[in-house]
Amino acid sequence: MTTYRTSITLLLLITLCVTLIMPTTVAMAASPLDLLTQSLSANTGSSSFSLLNALIGILLGNVLGKTNLTPSPAITPAVTIKSSLASALDTRLPDNSGIGNSLIATAKTFLGSPYVWGGETTAGFDCSSFTQYVMKQNGITLPRTAAEQFAIGTPIDRDNLQIGDLIFFTTYKPGASHVGFYMGNNQFIHDSSAAKQVTISNLTDKFYTDHYIGARRYTK
Repeated sequence: MTTYRTSITLLLLITLCVTLIMPTTVAMAASPLDLLTQSLSANTGSSSFSLLNALIGILLGNVLGKTNLTPSPAITPAVTIKSSLASALDTRLPDNSGIGNSLIATAKTFLGSPYVWGGETTAGFDCSSFTQYVMKQNGITLPRTAAEQFAIGTPIDRDNLQIGDLIFFTTYKPGASHVGFYMGNNQFIHDSSAAKQVTISNLTDKFYTDHYIGARRYTK
């Protein structure tokens, strides 16, 4: 009986030390009180074996509990990685529709105005002074001639044209010699020497298709 009590006392001391050093989780191991109750209910002949089982159970519960408490490293979802990569590779030019619509609205106020070779006033423009003036009214400064305007700005592929982009043609001499504002749906507004006024034409007309040489986009 004395040996049995000594064993219980020893178990309590060991359990207390183990609990202070390696805290257990309720979900992963049985409590020391439950194990002691099981041991006390056993016969004295198997008490040593029961106490040993109790001690092993407590130790394993603490070890497993501590191991399972270790958080798993965070995993970045594949969708997030793909989205970030797509953003990094997205090199498209910003949408120009806001300023583009304003440019077209300004240009349309001159529909029917006479074409004047070398003219630079509202009484009469030529093609490049017309684009220069409309741009200036919207806060964008351009040089005077079509060739000079073509030499600056951001080159734009024909498939990526936006409203307000300038489109250029080679007509009476090599290089950019005519210019107008792209309006969308293959239409553009320009001061035409052939029409003798500011007018709207279609980019798919054979003359303009054959003489088209490129487009430029400008920002404030």
